[in-house]
Amino acid sequence: MGFTQNSNHQPTTGVYRVRRREAAPGMQHQRGMGMLSIFAIIAVTVFIGLFAIKVGPNYMENWTVSKIASDVASNPDLLRQPRSKVYSYINQAYRTNSLWDLKPEETIKLKKDGKRGYIVSVQYEKRDKLFSNIDLVTSFDKEATPVH
Repeated sequence: MGFTQNSNHQPTTGVYRVRRREAAPGMQHQRGMGMLSIFAIIAVTVFIGLFAIKVGPNYMENWTVSKIASDVASNPDLLRQPRSKVYSYINQAYRTNSLWDLKPEETIKLKKDGKRGYIVSVQYEKRDKLFSNIDLVTSFDKEATPVH
């Protein structure tokens, strides 16, 4: 009798193949950030940095103006002087603190008060170009309190 060959039987060679799980079609494993993400992070960082560079000096300047206004508000003898003398004192304080582009009449308001002489308040705004045709406006409005 002869050998009958079984068509369902495959010969084995002793090497077993392990099948790897493959990703679904169209799916890739991503490692790290893409160029678009990096560009977006750089753009946001540059915008925040530019904003801080433009706004920071305005707030430092306002801090100095508020301190000068508080010094004026805490000097009762000065507040009984004529308005021109008070503004002259403020102008001298501005020059001492290198606030060359500010005028006292435009930044500090004096309202007549019968008891103290004047009520001193800081009221002004600064406008700076952020870029192109976009302006950055910072507005300051605060009543000065006397420093004791």
